[in-house]
Amino acid sequence: MSLRLKLLLLGLATLVLPWDGIRYAREMESALRQSEQHALQAVSETIAASLQGRTDLLYRNAGEPAPGKLGPYDLAPLALTAAPYIDGYPDDWPHDPKAWRYYGTGAHRFGILTGVHGRMLYVLLDVRDPHLVYDAPGANPLDSAALGDRVWVGYEDPQGAQRQEFLALTGPGPLIARRIETGEYGKETALEDPRIVGALQPRPGGYYIELAMPLSMVGSGFGVLLDDRDRRGATPLSYGMLRSTDLHTLGRLIVASPSLTPYLAQFMQPGMRLSVTTPAGFVLAQSDELAVPGVLAPEPSILTQIYRRFVDRQGEPPFITSAAPVYDAGHHAVIGELEVTQAANRWEGLRDRALTRLLDLTLVTSVIAVIVTFAFAAHLAVRLSRLRRASESALTREGLVTQFPETAAADELGDVARSFSRLLGRLNEYTGYLRSLAGKLAHEIRTPLTIVRSSLENLESEEVSPAARQYVERARQGSERLNAILVAMGAATRVEEAIGNAERSRFDLKPVVASAVSAYGAAFPERRFAADLPPEAVEIDGAPDLIVQLLDKLIDNAVDFSPAGATITVRLRLEPEAAVLEVDNPGPPLAAEARGRLFESLWQSRSGSDSRPHFGLGLYIVRLIAEHHGGQVAATDLPGGGGARFGVRLPLADAPLLPNYNEKVKLESV
Repeated sequence: MSLRLKLLLLGLATLVLPWDGIRYAREMESALRQSEQHALQAVSETIAASLQGRTDLLYRNAGEPAPGKLGPYDLAPLALTAAPYIDGYPDDWPHDPKAWRYYGTGAHRFGILTGVHGRMLYVLLDVRDPHLVYDAPGANPLDSAALGDRVWVGYEDPQGAQRQEFLALTGPGPLIARRIETGEYGKETALEDPRIVGALQPRPGGYYIELAMPLSMVGSGFGVLLDDRDRRGATPLSYGMLRSTDLHTLGRLIVASPSLTPYLAQFMQPGMRLSVTTPAGFVLAQSDELAVPGVLAPEPSILTQIYRRFVDRQGEPPFITSAAPVYDAGHHAVIGELEVTQAANRWEGLRDRALTRLLDLTLVTSVIAVIVTFAFAAHLAVRLSRLRRASESALTREGLVTQFPETAAADELGDVARSFSRLLGRLNEYTGYLRSLAGKLAHEIRTPLTIVRSSLENLESEEVSPAARQYVERARQGSERLNAILVAMGAATRVEEAIGNAERSRFDLKPVVASAVSAYGAAFPERRFAADLPPEAVEIDGAPDLIVQLLDKLIDNAVDFSPAGATITVRLRLEPEAAVLEVDNPGPPLAAEARGRLFESLWQSRSGSDSRPHFGLGLYIVRLIAEHHGGQVAATDLPGGGGARFGVRLPLADAPLLPNYNEKVKLESV
């Protein structure tokens, strides 16, 4: 893994800050929710305490209801948020199955739902009657022979008097409410009452009746009676008080005081709902502003909506609710219950604002940290690359380059660069010493060797025994080998000095190669030599003597590795920008371990032994001369095996120099 990738991953680790910020936001939300729950409980208890003993403020009829559950015929109307349209359809009524009261069994059964809005009482009847009978068209409402089904409404007026009115079912649509008045001589008259408005709509298996009447007409009692013609038969209709034998409901009407809703409104705040219920759980009054955005309501930007996806917990209720009982004056019985509901957006606004600031800051910080870390990693990689390139190119033909980049830096890389520079300086001094060591040793050994050789020559002129003369001959051969070693040790130094002092000129390489190849036949009679030269001239810039020395080393290497009688081919080829000089050497192929080290100093791959010392300097000198001329050297096996091919590519006159040998660029021909 690269250093840049490691530092980038380290920079990405700063993303733990937004994650920790989300956890902190969740903890803050839990604390806010708990704190808000406590505050809401205090609010509900405070408002409930203000209603303590205020039966007159809770109910229209003081003293109602008695403690305990509602009676079977008691009605607690819903607190409607809007007035239903009286058309006989239940569509604009709240869907609250618990608020319905049902009476009767079987096919003759009806349900009643009551509601209050403003100063009006609304009633919805769901009647099951498989055979609906209407009044005869134009019939007298009191003509029992022409009458259809009837709906009777009985109530107690504010003075406590019993009142009864009926709605004749004349057909779908509006219904007229009438009351029976008794005149002189007991004559009964049906008078219309415009204060009660009703409508009927049939449905499969029954019908709906919807009606509205002012609350000012009704006291504490209210009831409904269904007069079904099928069940009544031919018995004359009696218009007395609601009969217990008929299907009916009769009980208390528990309605909130008109002052209760305005009283609750003074405690209202945006995003809050206050409701007062009876001990049985029926809503008396309600003030609702849950949908009204509060002062602290969030302003959901795009980022806020994204943050919410990570912060919001699944299953969290959008509201918090708190309830407190309302007691009577003596604190003995519960006369109602106050419930306060508050939207969660009050603390969500606080949370979202804090979360947005926190996550914006941490995300920006993380992005900046990642960018800075990546930029630092890139800068560090560039500096390390400079050090790497400098270390790779520190070893040159002239010696070691001791000047390193980044030595002026005050950080750890600067320390490393300065240490490398000092190390290379010491290595350069040591290398210089090693280069001069051969010459020094040759100079120091030459004098004692001369003494030994002269002594051996003098000893040969003396008469010695045959056995001693054998030892003298061996000593003379050893001194000659030692002298050859001294000559070889100074060869490389002399070649480098000769290369440095050689004068360059423009010359034709073709006759130089031809002349050298013709002389090799006499120098090495056990080998045959062949020249393959181009017809045109091959002009280069360089030193002819050095080129001949280069060719001598290649031929000497070929003679050493070829068998007697082998043909050594010297080939000169012309390319667009270079001249290629090749020597084909019949013999063993190149060893695998030798391919990359043939042209190194003091390295040789000879496994046999002979009388000649070998120090691995021949091909090294070939490389020095080729690089002095801006060329390249390479070696490979001959096609089909059976030997090796050594090649030197030299740039033509006026052509650009070829790439350095250290880049391992091979000749196209090998």
